[in-house]
Amino acid sequence: MFFRELFLSEKSLTAAELLKHDGKYLRILIDLINSDTELPIDPSYRDRFTNPYAIVDKSEVEVLQAALNSGDIKANLPKEVKMYVDGKLDKQPLSILFKGKEFTNLEGKKAYNAGHLAELFMGLSVSAKFFNIGQTLTNEQVLDMIGHIQSQVEGKNYVFTIERTITYPDMGAKSDTLSFLARVPARSAEAFIEQANARKFDGDLQAVFSSAIKYVNESDSVQTSCEKVRKDKNNNRIDVISDGTTDAKGTKADLTLKVDGSKVNLLSLKTFGSDTLGQFSGLTLPNLTKWFKINFNMDITPYKEQFDPSLGEEQIYKNLLKFYDDIVHPYVVKTIEDQKPGKEAEIVKQLSHAANIYARGESLEDVEIVKLDDKIASGSYKILKFSANLQEAMKHLDLDVKYVNQGNSRTIQIWTKPAEGEKVAKGSNKICQFRTSRMGGYTRNFFESGPMLEALTAVDKNKNPIMAPQGRTAMSTTHSTRELK
Repeated sequence: MFFRELFLSEKSLTAAELLKHDGKYLRILIDLINSDTELPIDPSYRDRFTNPYAIVDKSEVEVLQAALNSGDIKANLPKEVKMYVDGKLDKQPLSILFKGKEFTNLEGKKAYNAGHLAELFMGLSVSAKFFNIGQTLTNEQVLDMIGHIQSQVEGKNYVFTIERTITYPDMGAKSDTLSFLARVPARSAEAFIEQANARKFDGDLQAVFSSAIKYVNESDSVQTSCEKVRKDKNNNRIDVISDGTTDAKGTKADLTLKVDGSKVNLLSLKTFGSDTLGQFSGLTLPNLTKWFKINFNMDITPYKEQFDPSLGEEQIYKNLLKFYDDIVHPYVVKTIEDQKPGKEAEIVKQLSHAANIYARGESLEDVEIVKLDDKIASGSYKILKFSANLQEAMKHLDLDVKYVNQGNSRTIQIWTKPAEGEKVAKGSNKICQFRTSRMGGYTRNFFESGPMLEALTAVDKNKNPIMAPQGRTAMSTTHSTRELK
């Protein structure tokens, strides 16, 4: 076994969690109690107990079911229930329990986020490359790295660390110190531990694992760093930091490689299944102001009364949807229509600027985006590089706006307009989209890339980006559409 037994989940079973989706999680809790299922205890409470699991007494089902059927769960939900902890039956608050895989498995969801584990796999692969003195890695060698992991709980995340000395047989007393650190959200960490102990990952994770190793084996920057520290007669310190969870303002790097304190490489990691490059989520006026300013150079302060906190989140969100319909969408269409053929298009400059911020962070760091294949077991990847060159590439394109305003979300899409008679694969000419939706009671504003944006920023092993098709200089728009095509 690689790890001591760990018990992690995503959220505590607070009243707010049990109220969600018309009592969905409360229904699941009742089913788990009826089946005598052991439920994990919140890490913040575990130091009070020997056993990290609790079993809620079945006598509590009646009162929990009554709360579910009452029509007002919040008012009728008991704050404490009888449960067995460390062999004793005592009343404990429901909030000491965690919403773990016992709940997510019943919901039919995966017990992990592949993007979270892509960051972990890449960090382990980079670390293994240094320990292998720059030689080509195998999957087994990276799996063996897992055996050196130390782990601890830190809030809602699990922290994995490795601290080891690298020796070089041909360099005498020369040695280097490698420090690896990864923060992984608890639910994904638990799934990783379980599958790593079995030395067998689910199909999509195996593909991501192999893709990370393939990238590291072919990365010029990682190889150069390995050779540099090997040839240096001094003792070097190598830091591999895989941390896309901590909210570090201005950075988009999920993985940072440092040698003697100097940054060597910054990676933003995605899977093929993810198109999200960045987001400014929430309903606060500062976030919405930033969202519309960065995307379309649009000042929303004249409309700030529509987003006053005193209105409440539900009303603010209704106002936001109407704001998209009445103000934002017409503004974007007009901005594109007003561009004169043959002149520098401000909308192109703005879209390029927005894409660079979402890809590289507000400080515009030199970040390499690596998209790892989550389908092919042997591994594959693509590299995207965003820079000022994107504006030059985009100015040759003839732009089109499409608007999706179905349901409780809004999406503004930017497409390229094919030349007359030109046939393109379905969806291949979408550049990007700006999408606002409501998820679990929280508003999220996403910037998502399309196939055309990936084509404009794709690089071949860190070489020059592929440039846009030449010869399209007219800027135009067609009528908006109510549905995706």
